[in-house]
Amino acid sequence: MRIVKTMKVVAAAALMAAMLSACGGSDDKSAGSTTLRVAAQSDVSSLDPIRGNSGNDHVMLFPIYDTLVSFDEGLQPQPGLVESWDSPTPKELTLTLRPGVKFHDGEPLDADAVKVNLDRARAEDSVAAADLASIENVRVDDELVATLELSRPDASLLLVLADRAGMMVSPAALEANDNDVSRTPVGAGGWKLSDWKQGNELRLERFDDYWDADSERAETLRIKIITDPRTRVTAMRSGQQDIALDVQPVDAESLEKEKSVVLESQTSLLVHGMYMNTSAPEFSDAKVRRALALAIDRDTIVKNALFGHGQSASGVLPDGYWAETPDSVDYAHDPDEAKRLLADAGVPSLEFDMLSRSDTSSVRLAEILKDQWAAVGVTVNILPRDVVEATDQYFNQKSSPAYLAGWSGRPDPSMTYRSLFDAKGYYNVGGLEIDGMAAAIGAADKSFDLDERVVGLDAAAVAAYESTPFLPVAFQDALIARSDKVQGFQMNQMGKPKFIGITVD
Repeated sequence: MRIVKTMKVVAAAALMAAMLSACGGSDDKSAGSTTLRVAAQSDVSSLDPIRGNSGNDHVMLFPIYDTLVSFDEGLQPQPGLVESWDSPTPKELTLTLRPGVKFHDGEPLDADAVKVNLDRARAEDSVAAADLASIENVRVDDELVATLELSRPDASLLLVLADRAGMMVSPAALEANDNDVSRTPVGAGGWKLSDWKQGNELRLERFDDYWDADSERAETLRIKIITDPRTRVTAMRSGQQDIALDVQPVDAESLEKEKSVVLESQTSLLVHGMYMNTSAPEFSDAKVRRALALAIDRDTIVKNALFGHGQSASGVLPDGYWAETPDSVDYAHDPDEAKRLLADAGVPSLEFDMLSRSDTSSVRLAEILKDQWAAVGVTVNILPRDVVEATDQYFNQKSSPAYLAGWSGRPDPSMTYRSLFDAKGYYNVGGLEIDGMAAAIGAADKSFDLDERVVGLDAAAVAAYESTPFLPVAFQDALIARSDKVQGFQMNQMGKPKFIGITVD
């Protein structure tokens, strides 16, 4: 087996340099391979991009919905449906669309469609609303030109538009389906929905009128839901699947014996951690939250749970990333201090329920944490669940005070801090207001210069560290296994591949 190790340190190129027109294509390659078969760990929570709540959704959303802005493997912005952009004033971002782009229903993707989508994504019931909070108005300037009028400078918007908020849905489909396309998606991506057997398989067919006619695209894209990670790998080894997503570190060693397998590996933004509902009595005291953080031996977890395929985490952005967590943010393993803090908080024998994903690797991590917390007098009741069920129970039903899961990252670091730590962020279930967080994110978003942005992002990291509303444990490398017959596969730091450009020999 060959291991492809992508460069871990990505050069921090200036964002303003991306404000260029897109390059043209070459020869027509759209015919591609007949079928590309992908094994994924969980089903999409919703095929409506602003309704879903799982980071695993993206591998199923990206093929259907092209985004206004794209990104490269180092998560720097690139042209997408928008071929160029400009910021004529600090509070304006002007987007110029590609001509001739069509939705799957044949409707044109124009500036009016962009306004409909962004206004919808800004609504209170949208999971993307917090990311678009700086937009006061979407102004249609021309058929292919729209300007975002902002309440403040917001450099994060470019990559916000490379995520859920930038996934364009046909306005005609929204009107026909009462503003809900959770089961009837109509985007402008390289594939369109053919069939969805929920919990089993998503089948997509190539969209022949896709704007990038030169792109290599399989005629059929089949994404099979295989929740057990070892079964995913077995299906790929046996030739039933071409790509296995979310390979667990425990399986990496055995894959080394497979000559026909390539293991793609890259430092990613995926951080394992525990979400805590800070409005629940178990976690309302910052001393308790910090005690739990200090009780964790992260190096042991990287060794025994991730088998060396990762790094310890005291923050939410990894070493080697352009906005990496500053060194001052460090939850050093200190069980004695953890016991003292619990005693000061009046809960020397804390007990709580914790949701966890039910796969073997997630349960292993949960058990290790349970043992480490038990050493400081804390009792944890682990509640293993399917990913979709656990996510719904914690974020929507709020039926458990804690959830051990992964934060899969976002294209722009401000999005991560905003989503996890803003008082109105979807993933901040307790609605905790963190001192200095809003100001830090605002400072990070004032400039497109990365060095200037880092100052604000470091301040956000420190604010989160001092409050501990989310408990980071360890970053896991993105591991994806593919048949050696698969060509053109490209990783990115989000660990969420797009399938355009892939062929199968």
